[in-house]
Amino acid sequence: MNHLSMFAFIIYAEVCGILTFPWGKALAEAGYLPPTAPPWPPTYNLARSTISMAVNVSGWSDPERGAQFGIISYDWSNAKRQWALQQPMDCEERLLNQAKMTKSVNQRTKVFVYRNIVKALPWFSSVRRILDDPSYSGFFLKFDPKSKYVLLWFFFETKFLLLKCVITYLLIDISINIQTRLHVPRCAAENSSKCSSYYHDQEQTPAVPTKEHPHPDGSCPSSSTEHDSGCNCGSQPCGEYLWNHRNGSQLREWLLKEHILSETGLASDSIDGFFIDDYWCSDLICKTNSHIQGCPCHDPVQGPTEIDKNSQLDMGLSDEDIRDITLAWNETMGQVQRAILDANGYTWTLIEKQQNANAMPTLLMKGNCVEQLRAACLGGEDYKFWHENPRLVGLTHSKEQKLTQLEQDVAFFLLVRGKFAWIGWGNWGMGWPFNPEPSHGELPPLPHGVPIP
Repeated sequence: MNHLSMFAFIIYAEVCGILTFPWGKALAEAGYLPPTAPPWPPTYNLARSTISMAVNVSGWSDPERGAQFGIISYDWSNAKRQWALQQPMDCEERLLNQAKMTKSVNQRTKVFVYRNIVKALPWFSSVRRILDDPSYSGFFLKFDPKSKYVLLWFFFETKFLLLKCVITYLLIDISINIQTRLHVPRCAAENSSKCSSYYHDQEQTPAVPTKEHPHPDGSCPSSSTEHDSGCNCGSQPCGEYLWNHRNGSQLREWLLKEHILSETGLASDSIDGFFIDDYWCSDLICKTNSHIQGCPCHDPVQGPTEIDKNSQLDMGLSDEDIRDITLAWNETMGQVQRAILDANGYTWTLIEKQQNANAMPTLLMKGNCVEQLRAACLGGEDYKFWHENPRLVGLTHSKEQKLTQLEQDVAFFLLVRGKFAWIGWGNWGMGWPFNPEPSHGELPPLPHGVPIP
């Protein structure tokens, strides 16, 4: 994602009195934090100023490799071929175990793991437990209720058998038509009786392989036995569910206590922070000014990012609903960021230009080399911008040649960096000067990374 904070202009306008929004003050006081340094001491040691986003879909990432970096961040897809087979899935616990393995090699390495405050992912045990508990139903967005009411009629009882048969036939026909109006299925592909009223899509979701889709984003067991059948995300179908941030303080309290500060999060000595993925975007907010960073909404449309483009229609949400959820998500993110800092942790979203799961570093190019060096070294506001804010700088690479300008990139980083800065490799940092760990669906790598000379 290459999306900066969409709220920067709004907060600025509210503070300066250029525009007045009824929700502007709340954003400025409680919303997304500006770039903020981590709570630990700075270091100018080059090895401890490196950062990597690591993932090995086939199994564990090499902890020896990860422990060489200053910050190593493990993606949710790490060990997916293992956790997608579990009954139930245990992605959350495997991320913790990966962190423990890396910390056992080098206690000084900061280990981050994946979290999502937009999507409620049921392969995380903490999320699955409340998805299965009806008392938490208000935490999740639902399919449009207008497409649900006919299901109640299947319980219609009449002593007139013929009338009952006719009504049932008509209602089944209506129900099928309503189902076809949805753009994503309510029910599990491998089990048509396993359905949910909570909205969910299957954009990045483990599934049972089929002839039509032999390589899903994580393969569940295809055998049918009493204890090992299909995708096990609990009582709900596997899918990407969505947090309902309009729930307010109750949801925020749960996210902080059970998802961020929990024993699989910052309460563990092996975890130092998070990569927090995805964001909400609102066309109504963007219309206040076309220059708000991140506008127009295009990942893929307004609403939650990396979710089926028809999600707004399938949930029956108005543009005002999208705006309200976006604002509530922003407030939640601010509280999450503050809680992480208070717990002596850190998150990518607090690095300059990393808001909203951007993960795009500053890259040195021929066309901007002189300009960026002058901005970083000649003093003034640009100098403060470079040296007072935490920064992420990228190593340049291409498909044809890795580390195409290693000496220039490292020299640039050392010249322009401030107290808190990290150097990484291109978009996402999943490729490093080692044999790459596999992307989705690829074969596993060699047992250990092979450094480039």
